[in-house]
Amino acid sequence: MVTQPDRAMRSNVLERDWTIDIVRVCSITVVVVVHWISIRVTVVDGTVRGDPALHGRPIWALTWPLQVMPMFFLAGGFANTVIVDRYRARARTYGDYLGLRARRLTTPMIALIAFIVALDVGLDAFSERAAAATADVVASPLWFLAVYLIAAMVAPFAVRAHDISALLAPVVLLGCSFAVDALRFGGVGRFAEWNLIFVWLFCHQLGILYARGTLGPIGDGRVLLIAAAGIGVLIVMVVPGPYFPTMLGLADAPVSNLAPPTTALSVLAVTQFAALTLVSRRLTGWEPRGRARRVITTGATQLMNIYLWHIPAMAIVTGAAFAAPMLLPSDAGTWWAARPLWIVAAAVVLFGFVRITDRWDAFCARYAARTATVPVLAGSLLAVAGIFAIWRHGLSPYGMAGLAALTVVLATALLTTTRRIAPPAGYRPSSARTG
Repeated sequence: MVTQPDRAMRSNVLERDWTIDIVRVCSITVVVVVHWISIRVTVVDGTVRGDPALHGRPIWALTWPLQVMPMFFLAGGFANTVIVDRYRARARTYGDYLGLRARRLTTPMIALIAFIVALDVGLDAFSERAAAATADVVASPLWFLAVYLIAAMVAPFAVRAHDISALLAPVVLLGCSFAVDALRFGGVGRFAEWNLIFVWLFCHQLGILYARGTLGPIGDGRVLLIAAAGIGVLIVMVVPGPYFPTMLGLADAPVSNLAPPTTALSVLAVTQFAALTLVSRRLTGWEPRGRARRVITTGATQLMNIYLWHIPAMAIVTGAAFAAPMLLPSDAGTWWAARPLWIVAAAVVLFGFVRITDRWDAFCARYAARTATVPVLAGSLLAVAGIFAIWRHGLSPYGMAGLAALTVVLATALLTTTRRIAPPAGYRPSSARTG
C-alpha cells in the first residue's frame, strides 16, 4: 500500500493556486456568456418565442474548446483535496468537514428558491406558460450544485483512494461511464443520467491528481503526448461514432455529449488536465498584481453566486424588454448586433444579485455549522435529492413537487446548522464556500 504522506503534506501547504483561480474565472466567464447568447427570445405577432441561437459547423467545432464544465470539477477536486488534508492534519471528523461544506453549498439555494417562486407568481398573472418556462430556465443550471455536493460528500474517500492508488478511482469511474454509454447507444437509455455521477466525479478525481502533483515527475513532452492522445481518442469516438459531434446543444445539433454527459467529456477532461499541468508549470511562483489580482480573487470567491444568478439576471433583462418588443427583434442580424449591450445590461443586474446574495451568505455565516455526522450526512443527502428534483421538475409554488423541494432545502439548512455565533474578523463567506 502506498500512502504518499509527503505529497499529502505538500498539498496541505497549497492554500492557493493562482492557475486554478484563473481557470475558475475564465470558465465561469465562458459559461455565462454562452448561456446569455444561446437562446434568441423574440416577439413575433405578439407571441413570445425562444429559439436556439447557435448553429452551424464552425460552432460545432467551437463547442469543444468552449466546453469548460470539466474544469469546474477539476478545480473543485483541487480545492476539496486541500480542505480534506487540512481537516486530517487537525484530526477533525467527517462531520466537521461535511457540515460546513454542505451548509455553504445549500444555503444559497434558499435565496434562489425565493426568487424563483416570486418570479413564478409574478409572471403567472400574465401568462401561466411563460411563468412555467421561465422558472424551468432559471432552475436549469442546478444539476451542477447537486453533483458538486455529491463530489464534496465523497471527497475524503476519493482523496484516500488516490493515496492508495492514484489510477484506481479514475479507471473505475471511466469504466462505469463507458458501460453507461454502451447501454445508451445500445438502446437502453434509462441509465444515461448515471453519468452525471461517473463523468463529473472522474473530472473531480483529476483535480485530486493535480493537487497531489501526480504528473510532476513526467516531462513536458510526455504531458503533450497525453493531451494529443486525448484528442486522438476523441476523434475516434466522434468521427466513426457513436459519440455526438458537439459538446453543447445547438439548434442543428440538439443532442450533445453534455446532457446527459458521455465519456467524451471525461476524455476531453484528460486533455484539459494535461494542458492545465503545462500552463501551471510556467506560472509557478507567479502572482497577479493590482487590478488583475482583485478581478481574479473576486471572480473566484463569488463563483457559486455568479453561477446560480446569471440566468436570473438574463431573465430580468429579457422580462424588462417585453415592455418594448422592438428590443426583441425577429431579424437575426439585428438580434446579434444588440448582444453586446444585452451582455452589459445582464452583467449589471448580475452584479446587483451577487452583492445581495453575498449579504445573505454573511447572514447565514452567523450560525455555526453542525458537526454531528448523522444529521449532516442526512441533510446533505436531502439537499442532493431536493436540488435534483427542482432541476428535473421545476419549482412551482402551486404544486406539491415545488412545495416538497422547498421543504427539503429548508430541512437541509436546519439539519446542518446549530447555534448562533458572531462572524470571525475578516470573514468572507463566498471565498470559504468555493475555496
